[in-house]
Amino acid sequence: MSQPMQDDERQTMRDHILYLGKALEQERANSVRKTRLLQRMLDPEDLGWAVSHEVRMIAYEILSQETYSDRDKENKQ
Repeated sequence: MSQPMQDDERQTMRDHILYLGKALEQERANSVRKTRLLQRMLDPEDLGWAVSHEVRMIAYEILSQETYSDRDKENKQ
């Protein structure tokens, strides 16, 4: 049978949970910034004409793939 956690083990677990939570929030923020940049590249009133057609198509593909994967996740739940 396992022994109860010691205070130092419990503190280490808390520290890891806090670290992982902060890392997750940072990754989410980075993802949002990247998505906004890609959307701006597609908008002709914003950055759309500042990038080549090839770059716009790549941005469109990336955003489309994200949308389809998000839908797949929702459908599987």
